[in-house]
Parts: sequence; structure tokens; C-alpha cells
Amino acid sequence: ARVAARRSPAAHRRLALARSPRPAARRATVARRATSAELAQLALELDEETITTILAAGLGLAAGLGIPIFFVTQEKRDEARLEEIRELNRATLKATGEQMSEEEIADLRPSRYLDRREFKDDD
Repeated sequence: ARVAARRSPAAHRRLALARSPRPAARRATVARRATSAELAQLALELDEETITTILAAGLGLAAGLGIPIFFVTQEKRDEARLEEIRELNRATLKATGEQMSEEEIADLRPSRYLDRREFKDDD
């Protein structure tokens, strides 16, 4: 009885719900509500610098994963487009006996960001 006197009313409810013969799904819902309330309380306790740090870490993680994934996706698209151009070139060679010119191929294949950069060796 002495230990029960130290518990808050919310703790008493959670303990009673945990011991009750209710279905597990209903207990999980109540536990989620309690967890949401605890998270809201924690969010109120966080200061501005901590929130900024958490957001910066999340954005850094998203950019750190998103940018390489974007470039890999673009490479795969370009490889598929290049294969289509090769097929078209083979069909043109078979039909006319001539291959497509470099200009025709360049017109069909859009330039990529990394293709437009000039790499200079400054050594």
C-alpha cells in the first residue's frame, strides 16, 4: 500500500490496464496513448538547440542517402536509354546500311549533369 501511494494516477491506470483481462489490442492502444503523451512531454522539454540539431541530423541523413540514390537512378535511366539508341542504330544499319551519325545520337541522348562538367588537371 505504501508503494501504491507514491504512484501517480496515470501510473495506477496503466498498471490496472496491464493487469486487466482486456484484449491485447486494447491494451496496446492505451499504451500508445501513454507513449504519445510521454513524447509530447519530452518535446516540450527539448530546447531550441536540441531540436535544431535533430532536424539538421535528419536532413543530413536524407541528403546523404538521397543524392547518391538520385545519381544511381539517373545512371540506370541513361544506361537504358543508351541501350535503346543502340537498338535503333542496329535497326538503322540493317535497314539502310548506314549507321546513325554522332550528331543524331547526341540529339537522342540527353546530356547528364556530369557530362557537362569540364575536368581539368591543375597539377
